[in-house]
Amino acid sequence: MNHDFFYREWNWIEQLSAAFHVFAANIKPILKVLLIVFLPISILESIINGRMLNAYTVFQQIAQAGVSLSNEADFFQAAYQVLFHSGLTLLVGLFLQPVGTIAIAKVVKQFVTKQEISFGTALGEAFSLMPTIVFSGVIYGVLIFLTSLIIVPGIYLSVAWVFYVYAIGLSDKKGMEPMRYSKALVKGKWWRTFGYLLLLAVIAMLWNSAFQLSYSFFPNERIGNAVYQFLCYFSAAFVTVGEALLFLNREAVTYGIPAEPAAEDAPAESVTGTVEGEPTENEENKE
Repeated sequence: MNHDFFYREWNWIEQLSAAFHVFAANIKPILKVLLIVFLPISILESIINGRMLNAYTVFQQIAQAGVSLSNEADFFQAAYQVLFHSGLTLLVGLFLQPVGTIAIAKVVKQFVTKQEISFGTALGEAFSLMPTIVFSGVIYGVLIFLTSLIIVPGIYLSVAWVFYVYAIGLSDKKGMEPMRYSKALVKGKWWRTFGYLLLLAVIAMLWNSAFQLSYSFFPNERIGNAVYQFLCYFSAAFVTVGEALLFLNREAVTYGIPAEPAAEDAPAESVTGTVEGEPTENEENKE
């Protein structure tokens, strides 16, 4: 990676090129996160989705036949099951997936700051942030839901707050701070951020389209669905790498945050080409 990563905001081409490079260079620790965190999530989601689909089928059949006294209880039970399992899916997305996202993001930060890649440390720190993830996740989920009812504010905030998980995992923000921190990094760059996120999403969708072939290898639909969900998380891991790099780049350029030292016992030259402790260009300008 170029040494100006922490001093200059990179364009899409530079960011995307770096994302492929960092993803390939750290494929082993990323796969470990996928196996330990996202494989169980994939299995859980497969079970939840299967039950929700069954409940929805019953709900639809009763609705088409007409609700009567004889099937009213079954109708409301099916409706409850659909809502319940939809809620479980939401909880998985808000509270469990961010643990894996933060673990991968920490691996990315270790790589760009030229620290020793420690999968165990990254995963352990990610799990230790679970209380913050839950608390901030509740705030994020409620606010996104409420603003989505008006559509336009929901779309705006979903992009403005895209870095909230990274603010928790990489910058130790809590409560409402992750959303405010993310919004500050996106301020004045909303369309640029939206465009890059869309580019990452298109790449992930292309990969997922190829992964759909996995269904043909498994006669059991539930197993095939679990495998496909896991492969989709492989695509999502690439998106995480791209978003983490964008976050670190924006954070450094916006706040002048230097790279962390490569070793704790001595000032070391970072990925930026500076010695830890020396002022950054942003700090010199402030002076």
